[in-house]
Amino acid sequence: LLFNSRMLTISPATTRPMAVGLLFAQLLLSTVLLPSVDSFSPSTTSSADRIRLPASERFDATTKTTTTTTTTTTLNAIGNAEETSSTSILPIQTNEEKERLETICSNFNAAFESSRKDLTRTCNVRVGLSPNNDSYGEPVAGNMRLGWIATKAVSKGDILMNMPYDEQWEITPKTVRKTVFAGILDDAYEGWTGDTGLVSLQLLNEIARSASKGSSGVQKPIRSLPIQTFLDEWIKALPTPTELQTQHPVFWSEEDQEILQYSSNSKIYRILDDIEEDANWLVENVFEKDRATFPETVEIGGESVPCFSVEGYKWASALTSSRAFFVDGTIRLLPFMDMCNHDDDAKELQGGYMGTFGTTKGAEVLSTRKYLAGEEVFLSHGPKSAADYLLEHGFCPADSLKTAVSEISLEFDSEDQFYDDKIDILEFETYDQAPMDPRQSFDVISAPGRDGEPDLALMQFCRLKELGRMDAFLLESIFRKEVWGFMAYPVSEKNEFAVVETIARICETSLEDLKSCPEAKNGGNANEEVCAKLRVSESKALRRTFEYMLREKEALDLKEYYQERRLKDLGLDSDWSPEDDIGDPDLNWGQTRSPGG
Repeated sequence: LLFNSRMLTISPATTRPMAVGLLFAQLLLSTVLLPSVDSFSPSTTSSADRIRLPASERFDATTKTTTTTTTTTTLNAIGNAEETSSTSILPIQTNEEKERLETICSNFNAAFESSRKDLTRTCNVRVGLSPNNDSYGEPVAGNMRLGWIATKAVSKGDILMNMPYDEQWEITPKTVRKTVFAGILDDAYEGWTGDTGLVSLQLLNEIARSASKGSSGVQKPIRSLPIQTFLDEWIKALPTPTELQTQHPVFWSEEDQEILQYSSNSKIYRILDDIEEDANWLVENVFEKDRATFPETVEIGGESVPCFSVEGYKWASALTSSRAFFVDGTIRLLPFMDMCNHDDDAKELQGGYMGTFGTTKGAEVLSTRKYLAGEEVFLSHGPKSAADYLLEHGFCPADSLKTAVSEISLEFDSEDQFYDDKIDILEFETYDQAPMDPRQSFDVISAPGRDGEPDLALMQFCRLKELGRMDAFLLESIFRKEVWGFMAYPVSEKNEFAVVETIARICETSLEDLKSCPEAKNGGNANEEVCAKLRVSESKALRRTFEYMLREKEALDLKEYYQERRLKDLGLDSDWSPEDDIGDPDLNWGQTRSPGG
């Protein structure tokens, strides 16, 4: 409501109706146009715990992108890109949806309390309604999901919640192989999705067990009724595929996924291909052989959802990537602990010991500040790149965009005449590191205080990849135990030139790919906006690394290479003089005799 002060005249006769009108306007703004105070939060809420209304039911501000035309290289074009966006404003969430979520919270908390003595040693939180935030971490009116709410005042350093490790409720790759799918899944099975895929597989099994009340799914591990009831309520609280359609990249529209594909070197299509390939293999070799145990669909809360199918596996993979934690050496999906939302300033979930004597191992979350009872509390998913956050969790926290990170990949040439020797070194001679594949991905970073210098492991890998010609003697068996260490330093000017050229070329090609991102077709929706932010961030990292490599190329003659270092080690690096051969003139040919004497 806009008022022109020159046109507005107040008289005693108009004071009362105007006051009534202003009161009505204020009431209208507070109840219809503006969200309640409870719907705002300074955190970045996990996509796995959010609902967003369909695109057709919300109003989105458009994203305007201006790109400076290139003059010499791609890098100038992307570096000068300017992108502005405004936060989308969504309608207020329906009371019906709020009541549904409140019912989920109530049932879940009641089930947790029934098994509290088994599930935790310390718990100062409950599950409650959480405000929703957009992909930038800014509050968005109207959409709410679930989060942790403090049940009492807590201080900095206090335990918010801990949970012992136990296969009765946690999902780990070990539980999948040794307990749930033992005898069903071959021990040699290695999916493209790795341990995340194994956890996703057991998650589907828990969904089937819960939905069918024990008539489908593998009935392992055997649980008490209270623990199974707790897990049943947890399953009901998980976002459905419908809820994830705008929240997780694997469920985005094809148009948005295409934009994301060209917005990052971490490719969404590769993730989708891995999920689909593993799912198809499991359907053909496991699920189709016993549909009574592995149903294609199940019903949860009156909604039919996919289960042991390609779509079901994709759903479980999205839930796992956004909710699981890597702690104490493995990936773990911990019911209840997965329902805490992200904040950049909070602590990560960590391993610890609990119990009366401190001998029970489990996971815990500590508070980083004081919270009052009723406040939402948070944890952090840790230091990840913006692309990792978006692809795994469906959002980009503010801190992840402050440090620009991109990913580049290198692969050994199978036609290289020294390919077998190099593979042997990667498998057996990388010291205390795990064996390395011939294709590796590395992060390149642009951050305050860093000039674009790449990671040491990237340089080692690339030097070994480019090793050849006059430097191939280092691949001889006599050097086999030392060659990986040699690669930590420049080998020769020709080798270093090839390394610099290779990395610079990859960065330049990646910048070209980012520049070729297709035009947004949906008027700048939230997904397209976050992709634009991601493109700018990754371009900075690639450009900084490209510039560093150009400087390195100009300084190749100033570097110290393997042969110089080797001569120094042998004491043969100084200039020769006759005195070096004669020795000490005072001693002549010996202390007691002359030649022939």
